[in-house]
Amino acid sequence: MATPIYLDNAATSFPKAVGVSDAVKHCLDAVAANIGRGSYQSCTDAGLTVLSVRERLAKSFGCTDLRRVIFTGGMTAALNMAIGGYVCEGDTVLLSSMEHNAVLRPLIAHGCTLLRIPSDDDGTMRLDRLAIDDWRAIRLCVCTHASNVSGTIQPIEALSDLCRAGGVPLVLDAAQTAGHLAIDMERLHLAALCLPAHKGLLGPQGLGMLLLSDAFSEALRPTVFGGTGSQSHSESMPRYLPDRFEAGTLNLPGIYGLSAALDRFDPATFRAHERKLIRRFSEGVSSIGHIRVLGPKDPAARVGVFAIDFLRRDNASVSDALERDYGILTRCGLHCAPEAHKTLHSFPQGAVRFSFSPATTEREIDAAVEAIRALA
Repeated sequence: MATPIYLDNAATSFPKAVGVSDAVKHCLDAVAANIGRGSYQSCTDAGLTVLSVRERLAKSFGCTDLRRVIFTGGMTAALNMAIGGYVCEGDTVLLSSMEHNAVLRPLIAHGCTLLRIPSDDDGTMRLDRLAIDDWRAIRLCVCTHASNVSGTIQPIEALSDLCRAGGVPLVLDAAQTAGHLAIDMERLHLAALCLPAHKGLLGPQGLGMLLLSDAFSEALRPTVFGGTGSQSHSESMPRYLPDRFEAGTLNLPGIYGLSAALDRFDPATFRAHERKLIRRFSEGVSSIGHIRVLGPKDPAARVGVFAIDFLRRDNASVSDALERDYGILTRCGLHCAPEAHKTLHSFPQGAVRFSFSPATTEREIDAAVEAIRALA
């Protein structure tokens, strides 16, 4: 049987960067330590590895203090910390109409009022249609950098300017852009930047990062409490960073794996390759009838995530056929983003999503296009 063509990188990247699995195995087989809980050599070495990864992440994403790089149990955990540690019931939160449930569900759970920014049919925010009489009434803004459904890249610079002028902290969900696009949180004046290790960074699952500005880190409340290996005499969480937000045992195998992945961190090269794939896929499907490609037509306005609504077929049956008959692995459904599908007019039927990685080849893109043509 031919090797499957993996086009579900928006869910998790595959293959991982070279060296990731070896680094995870090394941690499990040889490190056997929990940082801050011992003074023996392997514990000290592990602590230095964690410190090095914090430093590299801070440098790569424009965070001015490595202590404000917080490791979490994943991207969703990072968003929950940024949201749940800042908002209160009844607060008004500004967001796009393209948000993932990892943003929507915490906001709803905390009793927030949602103020959605209008969007075009391709999912692009229309900030010129945003009418806010009093920015002081808005507690927080949370926005995806690029849609996990349509790949739409949002005008974050313009949104940041509005939020900064209005005195509203901006939390950026970079699930689909970290590793794909250059992101500088200081230049964008972000209050918080949420990152997953396992997507564009090509690292392991079960690890996320929350990068904080100085002011937001002071205002943010911890949402998880417990041991930190520091100030053990106190029944309260330490005030200093990163311990204030890192209760419990860190995912050390994941951090070791991410360290190996960061050795190959090169968003400029990734983006150049991705744009070639986007253009090739876009041109290939443009002549196919009976499908609707969601999102922007301009290749520069999207990352390598495409959702296709098959107008004469059930989308789920198409996704099954892609795997069964063509060995192409995709994701069908609402992609944990029903509001995005409503904006894109693909609710409730959803769509079949194709998403690329640095390992995706032009041959694989061509194979996907021909399969779509045959199934449409």
